[in-house]
Amino acid sequence: MPLVAGLVWTLTPAFRPSAATLTSEPLRFSYWGGVDDHRMWSEIVDGFHASQPGLRVRGEWLPLSGYSVKLSQQFIGRTAPDIILFQDEPLPRYAREFVELTRWVQTDPIVQAICDDFQPGAREALQVESQLRGVPVMGGVTLIYCNLAAFRRAADFHGRPILKPGPMWTLDEFVLLCRDLTLDLNGDGRTDQYGFFQPHWVYYLPFAWSCGASLTDESGSTWALAGAPAERAFALYADLRHRWIVTPSPGDYAGQNSDTAFLSGRVAMCVNGPWFQTFLAGTALEGDYAVAPIPAGPGGSASRATWDGLCIYRGCEGERAAGARRFLAYALGEAAQTVVARHQRAIPVRRSCGAAFVEFGGGAGSPADVFLNELARARMQRATPDWVEMSRCVSRHLTSVLLEGDARRSPSEAISALARERVIRERFSGARDSSTREKP
Repeated sequence: MPLVAGLVWTLTPAFRPSAATLTSEPLRFSYWGGVDDHRMWSEIVDGFHASQPGLRVRGEWLPLSGYSVKLSQQFIGRTAPDIILFQDEPLPRYAREFVELTRWVQTDPIVQAICDDFQPGAREALQVESQLRGVPVMGGVTLIYCNLAAFRRAADFHGRPILKPGPMWTLDEFVLLCRDLTLDLNGDGRTDQYGFFQPHWVYYLPFAWSCGASLTDESGSTWALAGAPAERAFALYADLRHRWIVTPSPGDYAGQNSDTAFLSGRVAMCVNGPWFQTFLAGTALEGDYAVAPIPAGPGGSASRATWDGLCIYRGCEGERAAGARRFLAYALGEAAQTVVARHQRAIPVRRSCGAAFVEFGGGAGSPADVFLNELARARMQRATPDWVEMSRCVSRHLTSVLLEGDARRSPSEAISALARERVIRERFSGARDSSTREKP
């Protein structure tokens, strides 16, 4: 057994909270998510209470949709919780609200050994300007989910096998499969089953990478979405809707989102992460779906890794800060990481707990196994302090190639308009028009 696998946050006298470290009021811990996330974090908090007598943590559970707004208000009012679950994407914008943790990691041998067991890139995801503003606890990648009932329906319709994607497939094969899975079952001219659900831009980003495009250079300081690779990525997005007609328009799935459209069989494939598995558990699709890697193109194939971390609010000081650090250490320990693995909402940050994630997810060849394997070759998209504003701009201009009539932009027009956005011009060097054509 590797040394780190045997390290636990023990209850020896050296690590028991002394009377001087006990807090009279519970530590406040803010986290987001659905019922499954709430159950997972409640179990971790209960485990912490059992391991650390005298220290109490009170969870503050919010839905993701209002989470950042609530925290922003609390930061302004200096009423933020002591411990905050935070995503890597918006972290640069709020980094100064959190305690810098590098020295703690470097001076605590147990925590340092645990950090050495992190999945590649996880620690860097929570660093801002080389300062560690949180510790990653779990993460994931987005892959393509396949509704196998929809695949069988397509096979019956065509009178030939429609096979699920293999581990190495291409963008051309992806398009052909989408077309095979798009069906007018009764010949009335209306599509009854679509091949693919058009993902929003963050979930589409790995497809852009496959096309050879990138938002920024590796430093994150230079805008790089330009030229033929970018046009290829935007054109693929547009062609899925307008040329091959393998994705539904908003009017085709009124009242449904990607999750419910996939579950109902309205679409055969969609992009999602490991957290989608708990949504499918207990439904008609439990055990009747598969996941596939992002198809390869001129830029290769890689999914996008994201990490969620625990941060300590800068207003948490003294005894409360010491208690908060103990909770972070417990969340990184084997017991808590095994809870993360068992709930299947995300991949544990500890490499030594990866096998548990696969085992709880069905073993070798299961979707959990594919997620863990793809994490090993995933890419990171460097976030910036203006991530939210940039995200809105990218989303608006990418979806402009899907519009109808005169409102629709060509790929080159959309890319050029995006590069002219103020947040892009002011944040990045190299932002420029990639086309001389422009729509008013």
